[in-house]
Amino acid sequence: MPTRPVAAPPAGGLGWANLGMDIVSVTRVRRLLATHGEDFFQRMLTPGELADCRTSARLDVLGLCGRIAAKEAAFKALRVRAAVFLPWLDIIVRRSEGGWPLVELHGAAAGMAAASGIAGISVSISHDVDYAVAIAAPVLEAGPPTHPGPPALPDPLGPSRTASTSTSTSASPSSSDDASVHRTSRRDTMSEGLLFMKNWLLARHEDLDDIASDLDLIEHRLIDSLSFVEFVFLLEQHSGRPIQLETLEVDSIRTLDAIEAHFFSVEVGQA
Repeated sequence: MPTRPVAAPPAGGLGWANLGMDIVSVTRVRRLLATHGEDFFQRMLTPGELADCRTSARLDVLGLCGRIAAKEAAFKALRVRAAVFLPWLDIIVRRSEGGWPLVELHGAAAGMAAASGIAGISVSISHDVDYAVAIAAPVLEAGPPTHPGPPALPDPLGPSRTASTSTSTSASPSSSDDASVHRTSRRDTMSEGLLFMKNWLLARHEDLDDIASDLDLIEHRLIDSLSFVEFVFLLEQHSGRPIQLETLEVDSIRTLDAIEAHFFSVEVGQA
């Protein structure tokens, strides 16, 4: 299912100030820490960020949650004009001398900001017992970008997919979401590694009985930003292939068919 563009004001236009917001479950991050250990978070946080979250005894889970939420909120505020993944290590959230969070944009994130006429990102983080929340706002340059792009696309792994999904559903009367979700996948040719990944997704979506091999996992939000990192972590382990988040293409994990072709094709062929 193709991504459909969503109309948005041009970057730098009158009254333009796209905000980004994200909420992260403390319970969910605590589970990730207990299941995969501290090394797992090196895929999302730089050594400096991890040091900021470290107490004398352990990593501070609320600190981890706050930074994860801030990175996702900052990415949403960038209004990226392409289907790309959040560049976790290029958006750095540090603590200022006064204690408030500061956002640094590097590499791919800095390029996205420049293309949107954004000079920087301002972010605020709030913690509670069960959740961390962050809201991000762009710091705009003096004028519109030199080469304004096409209308913004939604974050492929974020809540803004809701609008895109509903649009796509109404434009495709010949097939319903429920029918796609519950269509039988190709169990007889599925490799063990792919079956593990499928069952991992089903365990997190108890309302589903099955996942069709051609179902768009991102459009239907079976993979969100945080579960995406764990998904890739497990995919790397079960496929035996190293995966670089910076170069991973969206379409390579969009469906079970795509995942099989890109990561388990050799295993399936040997079965």
